[in-house]
Amino acid sequence: MQLPETEFFSLDISQSDSPPEPKRQACLIPQTGSAKPFALDAPQCVVGREETADYFIADRRASRRHAKVLALHNRYYVQDLGSRNGTYLNGHRIENERLAHGDLIMFGGTVFRFEMGTDLDATYLKKLNLDTVTSLAEAVDKKDPYTGSHSLAVSKVAERIALALGLDQAAAERVRIAGRLHDIGKIGVPDAVLRKPAPLTEAEFALIRKHPADGASILSPLEFLIDILPGIRQHHERFDGRGYPDGVSGTAIALEARIIQVADTYHAMASNRPYRHAQPLEFIRAELIRHAGTQFDPDVIQALLDILFSVHVAN
Repeated sequence: MQLPETEFFSLDISQSDSPPEPKRQACLIPQTGSAKPFALDAPQCVVGREETADYFIADRRASRRHAKVLALHNRYYVQDLGSRNGTYLNGHRIENERLAHGDLIMFGGTVFRFEMGTDLDATYLKKLNLDTVTSLAEAVDKKDPYTGSHSLAVSKVAERIALALGLDQAAAERVRIAGRLHDIGKIGVPDAVLRKPAPLTEAEFALIRKHPADGASILSPLEFLIDILPGIRQHHERFDGRGYPDGVSGTAIALEARIIQVADTYHAMASNRPYRHAQPLEFIRAELIRHAGTQFDPDVIQALLDILFSVHVAN
């Protein structure tokens, strides 16, 4: 059976739960010509040859919408948008990578240096809303071509389960949002780890296992998301207490997290992977039942089983 990373409960890694420091101002500095530096003062900025791009590049080798720069507190990421000539970071072609002070980024043939200053951006949190945060979740999904819409699919299944459990529409909506953002902590995991076709090393598993706590930390300054943080942090906890990052068990795990974990596992089994095709419905049903009470909350499993056929057809 191919389950998500919840099976790897034996690694012991330290977690940092301190909130992020206030966002520092950063910019892209052109390395040629007389163009002015571009301040990265928005949660996401599109760079390209399109006139409506946030930063216009007068370079025929650049695509109209070449790349996007994402800012999450003091974590900056560059995401290629399917450009014709590629995006290069320090000489290597990339699709999604985290930026460090002094990095050289090339869009088409135009090179910029990424610099992070010491001045604080006091207005940053006011610029964040659910749409901008969701765009970061989309960037995470695009880091793995085999799970391109994973978070979106999990969010829909999680909402269906919540309604089947009797939650009202507002509560089910919060579950859907938590499901959409549940893997946002993976934005800082290197592509080489997320896309590795071979078994991961213990150190690589440790990186993967940090993403629930990292995701909660990333979102913690956003007051409008405060009630979904347990669903983000705990979605890899197990009902028997053998999960991570905190090893909590049973109903001490937030209901949102128990729902997301089941939806996450269902979608993993119901989706094609590079190493196997999607599993048949009867196999999925049997595996969910077999792990009820150990990995999963039995009530959440039953709620999914009650609607499994309709969910599977929609999927």
